[in-house]
Amino acid sequence: MTPRAAPSLLAELAPQPGRMRDALTITGLVLVTTTLAMALRVPEAALSCYLIFFAFRDNAGDTIFTALKLIAAASLAVGLGVLLLRGVLEDPMLRLAALAGFTFVGMFLSQASKLGPLAGTAGFVFAFMLTLVDVIPEPELINRAFEWIWVVLVLPLGLMAFWSALAGPRPLSRAEERIAALDRALLAPHGEQAKALLDEGLQPLDEYRKFARMLGEARGDAAARLLRRADDAYHRLALAEAGLIPAPAHAAPPPEREPFLLPGAFSDPRPVRFAIKVLAAVMITYGFYTAFGLFQIHTAMITCFYVALGTRGETHHRIVLRFTGALIGAAIGMAVMFWLMPRADDIGGLLLLLAPPTFIAAWIGLGSERIAYAGWQLALCYFLVVLSGFGPPSGISAATSRIVGILFGSAVIWAVFATLWPESARDDARDAIAEMDTALSTAPPPDSGRAIARLRAPLARARRLAEMARYEREADLSADIALAETRYHAFLHRSRHAPA
Repeated sequence: MTPRAAPSLLAELAPQPGRMRDALTITGLVLVTTTLAMALRVPEAALSCYLIFFAFRDNAGDTIFTALKLIAAASLAVGLGVLLLRGVLEDPMLRLAALAGFTFVGMFLSQASKLGPLAGTAGFVFAFMLTLVDVIPEPELINRAFEWIWVVLVLPLGLMAFWSALAGPRPLSRAEERIAALDRALLAPHGEQAKALLDEGLQPLDEYRKFARMLGEARGDAAARLLRRADDAYHRLALAEAGLIPAPAHAAPPPEREPFLLPGAFSDPRPVRFAIKVLAAVMITYGFYTAFGLFQIHTAMITCFYVALGTRGETHHRIVLRFTGALIGAAIGMAVMFWLMPRADDIGGLLLLLAPPTFIAAWIGLGSERIAYAGWQLALCYFLVVLSGFGPPSGISAATSRIVGILFGSAVIWAVFATLWPESARDDARDAIAEMDTALSTAPPPDSGRAIARLRAPLARARRLAEMARYEREADLSADIALAETRYHAFLHRSRHAPA
């Protein structure tokens, strides 16, 4: 770790409002899920517990909605999977074509539609179910496996939805906390907290307002007032950061409804190229472990779905986090298995062994994009070691094979993204700066927080991509970002002094 990285890591791990509550909630849900899985003899408890990390959201409305969407998607996937397999079970080439088709469509929509990662997850579920034929050749057994897959997915999601409805943080409360944070940031408008809040724009507040309306907490005039307050808070902080006197916004237009397909979905070649690259990595890993009868390293194919991102820098960053989290989780899991697991002869002992590492993984996973994925992987690999069956693990071969698969899949995805249409985060950052400059040259004076957030969005994207570019060993873009920020602030100054 470099001297520069240590303070950054400590800042990422520092307590934040709501972090302790959410980490304890995740830990509690994992323990309840484990208890039910062991009592009901539900297989793959490790995946059920990991799904809590994947689906957890910071407010009750979003958590309930996400859980219900995933339950519906799982039910649809299992139902269609059974029907699909009946048509392709006897024809390996048709199965391979279906696997490729679901992979390509899912990864394309993950980049080109508002579904985002959910589309990639759906593509993965379909693709993975098609690979079960390689280890479960009997149709009846496959049907039973699909039924258990449904239980593995729905059990934790149902628990999350139930807990959130009873005691989850309300979206209206989260919106109030966010507005209060924007107001507090006025005390230090040039600080890192203010910059982070402004870079995130109004989307988090829009999401809270949407779910507050869905749960009946803010409708009609109440929702309109919340929209105005959020817009005013953002507007005041944006002006203060630019060195201007904070002032309320003149207007608070509602957010525009996003189309299903993002602009340039078909004209921009990058979504198609991204889908092809992931498909190539999936086929390489799947072909390798199938040809050599190594299904136990099937996590190699899973890795290809979950570490692939738009640019080399983003993908390399995700791979580093996956490596780091996987190795730490595996090391803790093996230490627990050798020294503590023999003494845990009942469910109470197992839960005691689960709680501390789960809490640590949740704490990391609730951090920013810089570290969150490492927490997810720490949890996954720890669960794979400790929750490998319905009793104390008899060996480490299963966990070791899955970790080897993660490492192999990461190496394949790195090689594919480095050689096939390599896309640089540094180039994308410069494109984002150019996009901001174009917008500044044509935009009217912004009179609302939403208008300023729209102008700032390319700058925020450039700042994020510039950080990812460090994983490509490219030249530092700090000077370019600083100059772009100066031009953005100068535009706000001119706009405030422009004649009405």
